[in-house]
Amino acid sequence: MTEKTPAEGGSVRAARRGLALFAILCMTFMETLDGTIVNVALPTMQRELGVGGTEIQLVSSVFLVVTCAFLLVFGRLGDVLGKVRVFQAGVVLFIVGSALCACSGTLDLLVAARAVQALGVAASLANNQGIITELFANTRGRALGLVATFTALGAMAGPTVGGVLVSAFPWEVIFLINVPIGIISLAIGAYALPNRKPTEKRVFDVPGTVVIVPAILLVFAAITLMESAIDLRSLGMLAAGLALLAVFGAIERRQPAPLVHFGLFRNLSFDIDLAAMVLVFLGLSGVTIIMPFYLQDALGLDPAVAGLVMACYPFVNATIGTLSGALSDRIGCIKPTLAGQAVFAVGILGLSTLALDTPIARVVPMLMFTSLGSAMFQSPNNSLIMGHAAPEMLGFVGSLGNLMRYFGQSLGTTISMGVLYGTMSAEAGERVTSFVADRPELFMHGLATVFHLLAGLVAVALCLSLLRTLVLERRVRTR
Repeated sequence: MTEKTPAEGGSVRAARRGLALFAILCMTFMETLDGTIVNVALPTMQRELGVGGTEIQLVSSVFLVVTCAFLLVFGRLGDVLGKVRVFQAGVVLFIVGSALCACSGTLDLLVAARAVQALGVAASLANNQGIITELFANTRGRALGLVATFTALGAMAGPTVGGVLVSAFPWEVIFLINVPIGIISLAIGAYALPNRKPTEKRVFDVPGTVVIVPAILLVFAAITLMESAIDLRSLGMLAAGLALLAVFGAIERRQPAPLVHFGLFRNLSFDIDLAAMVLVFLGLSGVTIIMPFYLQDALGLDPAVAGLVMACYPFVNATIGTLSGALSDRIGCIKPTLAGQAVFAVGILGLSTLALDTPIARVVPMLMFTSLGSAMFQSPNNSLIMGHAAPEMLGFVGSLGNLMRYFGQSLGTTISMGVLYGTMSAEAGERVTSFVADRPELFMHGLATVFHLLAGLVAVALCLSLLRTLVLERRVRTR
């Protein structure tokens, strides 16, 4: 056997890292595609399963809630058992869950199968950033930017692919397309992903897990229910979830190897980076939930045309995500995150000026500019967060980052819809829960109020990030 030269060995390692990244990107694309396809297919599922609108929403909400509940658990499992092993188990669970969804003939079975899918997503999402951080130490920003790009591509392709599939085939097909993509990801990952086992024995925190899972389930389920109404049930679930989180904190302080490393939160930079992520994704979720109502109800666009207009948002994210990540590898992550937050806040503020006669030729550039800001922010912010993690905590920090992203998105949907209809109701003098055709000014007033609030929250994130930067610079000068 001929011996490889160092250059040849390096090229082989680089090719293998590329394949490993491709396996992760396949799973990322598949997860995002699945979520957007399912949303498109919900009306068809509702008709064919013979259930109501509230019941069919469980297909989407159970996926989100279960994913969030198990992210931290699978992140810690990755640190204990090996991130690749848990990631690959997640791919298997997602494939199995997808097949079960396709075979389900009732709503109960479909919801249960979606929970299996969600477990797979949680296991893979909790560890993908940790694996990337280990593999691409010097080009972490670019690699994480590719993850953002494939996420955006999945979001772009989902409505189109979903519409075609649901129109031409039974709705079960939307889940079957996950199976071959998942098998490809699994096979490439088995070859290319480095299955590095922890060098020292680590203990898994069972008591903490028993408490944190129902706590997060209750909190996220309450936030989801509050999208439609804030009542005793949702408030009770939220209170119970928060109480369990308090119990969890007390348990963790006594654990020798806790599920959550509270020491990390003593780092001001880490806290601010997480807070900025929550607020930016809160704003992003608000924009993407409100704009379709504006395009279809206020401007009267056909849903297909409105979908094309909204596609410009993930298109910019797919284009800019990798570039922003690569730029952060060269100049650092702080400047791109600051610039991204500033552009995003200005973009949302611009959307607050939309009117009933705003031409589409103006709406599209405004949306693209807003998307530019969030795209500039995401990859460098992810890189900053992962940069705070010690090697033995990459799984935990990666899962925490993804949990905060989902938390921001859930809050964004609930707050935006609540403020929208709350403002409309106050203006109308009665309870309003939908667009009022003969009084479109109610909706426009609500839209402006929501976007003013979202722009203000992103501006708060920008101020926090600026404060962090000033504190760090002062520390450097005093050394």
